[in-house]
Amino acid sequence: MPLDGITLNLLKQELSRHIVGSRIEKIHQPSKDELVFHLRSREGAYRLLLSASANSPRLHLTANAPENPSTPPMLCMLFRKHLTGAVITDIRQLGLDRVVFLDLAGTNELGDAVTFTLCIEIMAKHSNIILVNSEGNIVDSVKRIDFTQSSVRQILPSFRYELPPRQNKMNLTENDAETVASAIKSCVGKRLSGAILETVEGVSPLISREIASFACGGDIGNDYDSDPKAIRESYREVMDAFYALSVPVHCC
Repeated sequence: MPLDGITLNLLKQELSRHIVGSRIEKIHQPSKDELVFHLRSREGAYRLLLSASANSPRLHLTANAPENPSTPPMLCMLFRKHLTGAVITDIRQLGLDRVVFLDLAGTNELGDAVTFTLCIEIMAKHSNIILVNSEGNIVDSVKRIDFTQSSVRQILPSFRYELPPRQNKMNLTENDAETVASAIKSCVGKRLSGAILETVEGVSPLISREIASFACGGDIGNDYDSDPKAIRESYREVMDAFYALSVPVHCC
């Protein structure tokens, strides 16, 4: 199943039960796009894997212990400096978009209380892991993006962190089924699965096709002929089944 916004929302809820309140004991960087946080809480020890890989961006707990380079990369050393000993105070998501924030509280070398936010952006080749300080400025990131790579959004140390551009889509957690169905039906000239993908935030092409299939009785060839009631009921059915799933946090 793709790690779309809805799946990420379920994963965030599951992770929250395990990692909020835990302390960061160690940080490793097994590859240029991956970080592993060794956490400890009252319930036990965990490994949290964060990956900004273009092919498989993700975050989850893991039982595996990946091999680490003999000399830690500079980014890993920087993250260790700021985050070792810090406590994860919250895990948040930007709507149903594929951006997750880890709020962290710790102390600096002088013993003063400091806060950071780790921004994990799950966006295929644009995925990134960005450390932001309490002033909203970037400390550093797994991938640095300069003006030659993007004229819209630069990810560089000391730059102000800006959220990824949001798409004008409907949030399933903020709109009822009837409103969503009406908005989908208003996308004239598109197949139903394409209209769902264009209208609803957080759904992947797979889930869009599933909702369209439910609305059309499994025949998606003429799926845009479905009436709003059929779309509304299929939306409810698929989402009820989806939210009934229990997402395991130990993915590998």
